Amino acid sequence: MVLVNCLLCKTNLFDTELPAKMLETTTLLVERLRCVRGERELFSDLTFSVNAGMCLHVLGANGSGKSSLLRILCGLRRADEGEVYWQDQPIVGNTEFLATSGFIGHTDGLKSELTAIENLRWYQHLANQKGEDELDDCLEKLGILRCADLVTGQLSFGQRRRLAFARLLLAPQKLWILDEPFTGIDVNGRKTIESLCVAHLQAGGSIIMTHHQSLEGGALSAYRTELNLH
Repeated sequence: MVLVNCLLCKTNLFDTELPAKMLETTTLLVERLRCVRGERELFSDLTFSVNAGMCLHVLGANGSGKSSLLRILCGLRRADEGEVYWQDQPIVGNTEFLATSGFIGHTDGLKSELTAIENLRWYQHLANQKGEDELDDCLEKLGILRCADLVTGQLSFGQRRRLAFARLLLAPQKLWILDEPFTGIDVNGRKTIESLCVAHLQAGGSIIMTHHQSLEGGALSAYRTELNLH
C-alpha cells in the first residue's frame, strides 16, 4: 500500500511549505477545503496532494461528502472555502485542467438516443480527437464491441457504465475522477476496468475514486492511498 500523504478532515497536512521533491511529482494539490450542504458541514480544513501514479481512494459513510468532494475536484462545484490546484494553477477557469481530466459520476452522461459507437464518436468530436479505429478499440477493451450499433438506451446498466468508461480512453487525460466506477459491473468487468486503471497509473496518470469496498488485494492495491471522510 502506498504511504498515506493525506490526512483526515479537520487536519492540515502542511504546516510548512511542500518539499521541492514532492512538488516535482504533485499534479493535484488540495488546500483547506470546506464543504457545506444546507446547514450541515461535510468537511473542513481538508488538505492533501495527489501525485503521478497514485490512486486516491476516498472512503466514508453515506452522506460524508465523498461525491461532493469529487465534484469539487473536477470543477463541477465550488468549495465553500479552500482551493484546488492543478500543476500549481487553480482549477477554476483552467482550460488545461479541463482538457486533461476525465470524470465519471453516478450518471453516465451518455445520450440514450445514440448508439454506443455514436456516443463515442460524439465525445471524440468534443475532445478534438480523430480515428474511427480507436472507437472500436475502446469498445473492445471494455468488452462491449458487440454493442457498438445498439441504441444506448437499450443497454444494461453495466454496459452503460463500461461505455462511459470507454470515453476516458479516447483522449489523453492525466487525471481520472471516478465516482463508484464498479457499481453495476460484474466480476470480469471490474477486472477489466482495474487493469485499465493500472495501465493509466503506470503511464504516469493519477486516479481519484470513491468505492464503498476496500481495494485491498485487488489490482489497484499497490497504488492506493486512502482518504477517509468518516
